[in-house]
Amino acid sequence: MCAVGVLAMSAIVTPPLHAQQATDHPRLTPGRDAVIDYVFQPRPTEQDLKAGAKADTPVASRHVQVLYSGDGGLMRINYMTSMEGDTSRGAVIINRAAQEVLVIINDRRIYTRLVQQEGIRNPFLLDMSMQFTKTGSDVVAGQPCTTWQAVSAQGKASTCVTDDGFILQQDGVDVDGLNGSLRAMKVSYDIVPVSAFEPPQGFLEVTPHSPHSDAAQTEPPVTGVGPATSLPATSPNPEGENR
Repeated sequence: MCAVGVLAMSAIVTPPLHAQQATDHPRLTPGRDAVIDYVFQPRPTEQDLKAGAKADTPVASRHVQVLYSGDGGLMRINYMTSMEGDTSRGAVIINRAAQEVLVIINDRRIYTRLVQQEGIRNPFLLDMSMQFTKTGSDVVAGQPCTTWQAVSAQGKASTCVTDDGFILQQDGVDVDGLNGSLRAMKVSYDIVPVSAFEPPQGFLEVTPHSPHSDAAQTEPPVTGVGPATSLPATSPNPEGENR
């Protein structure tokens, strides 16, 4: 989030001077491969409230599964169909080095490739545009983590980060303005195969001007790849949600 939230790549954007001088902060990139299942509970943002949304409006929790490469340069976000199951509706794959995003729709067996995404930042990772204050420690999903108060231009959040750079819990507003709570349900440190970050075998690549141009609606906005991004429904003319 930081959900699963959601795009200004720290490797591209120069951090502000005060952030460059900070020395006390959590690890910002993963130290190894991991697969983490999260539950994300969205809340209305300040913009939503100004637009008339009610602060206490219930929003369904979402189950997202995130596959991390060991250096944080590759990430896959699976959007699960239920809180308990292991079936996904689709996925977003982020390749930071290639400045590329793949959006995959499983039931239609298609994917869209978004290239030259220069502003891309891997969601579920922190960056140096934030200011951090260490507040303690906790255990989430059986894993120890250090708690931090993180402040960005968008607001404040509390977060719990492992020594090897994984966010296990976050509550508040992330660097991209996403408001909600994120908590790891399950953590696995198994090696993630390279194929997990590639288009699935047998899937058709579509472009906005192809006969499958309705797939262009799957394209996430540059500020919307994260736990709150919804893939299209299975109807013939799906409508994606933007944060």
